[in-house]
Amino acid sequence: MDLRPEPVPPPAGAAPTPTLPRRTQAQRRAATRAALLEACVDCLLEFGYTKLTTAAVVSRAQVSRGAQAHYFSTKAELVVASLRHLTDRLAAEIAERPPARRLDGHRPDGDGPDGDPAALLDLLFAVHTDRVFPALMELWTAARTDDELRAALSEFERDLTREIVAYCQQRLPTLAEHPDFRSLLATVLSALRGLAMVDFLGRAGELERLWPGVRGQLLRLTGRDTA
Repeated sequence: MDLRPEPVPPPAGAAPTPTLPRRTQAQRRAATRAALLEACVDCLLEFGYTKLTTAAVVSRAQVSRGAQAHYFSTKAELVVASLRHLTDRLAAEIAERPPARRLDGHRPDGDGPDGDPAALLDLLFAVHTDRVFPALMELWTAARTDDELRAALSEFERDLTREIVAYCQQRLPTLAEHPDFRSLLATVLSALRGLAMVDFLGRAGELERLWPGVRGQLLRLTGRDTA
C-alpha cells in the first residue's frame, strides 16, 4: 500500500510557481571565480599571507581544487587578484555615491566648482579603514622576501594609486589644476596609510581620536581649513 500523501493541486486560478532560469556557463564561471576571491580575502585577514593556503581558500569557497588551479596558478596570483576584486567593488560603491557637497551646501555639477575637500577626506579615510588595507598590509610585509608577490603587488599598488588620483581629480577639478596637486595628494595618502597602520594594530579608539586633528591639518594644506 502506498502511504505517501496525495499531491495537493494548486488552488484554482493561482499563478504557476516561477522557475528560476538556469545560469549560463559564463555565469557559473564568474560565480566560482568570485567565490574564490572572496574566500581568499577572508583567509588572508584571518591567517595572514604566510599561513594562507590555497587548500583553505578552496574549502571556504566550496569549490574544487581544479577550479582554483584553472583560474589562479599560484598563491601570489590568487591573493593579488582578490585585492583587485575587493578594490573594484569598493570603487563601484564609491562611484555610485552622489558628489560631495560644496562648502555652501550645494551639490556641484560636472563643470561647476569643487566639491568639499573635507567630505572627500572623510571618504578617503573610510576607504583606508576598510578591509582592503589590512589585507594590503599583510601583503606588503610578505612581499619583502617574496619576489613574485612583490612584482604583482607593485603593479596593483600603481593601479590603485592611479584610480585614487583620477577620482580626486574628478571630485576636486580646480584643486587638481594646482601644480602641487600630486605632492599634496601624496601627503594625504601617506597620512591616511599611517593612520591605517594604527587601525591595523587594533587601536581603533586611538584612530578615531587622531583623525579629527589630522583631518584639520590636511584641510589646511588644501587651503580649506573648514572642519
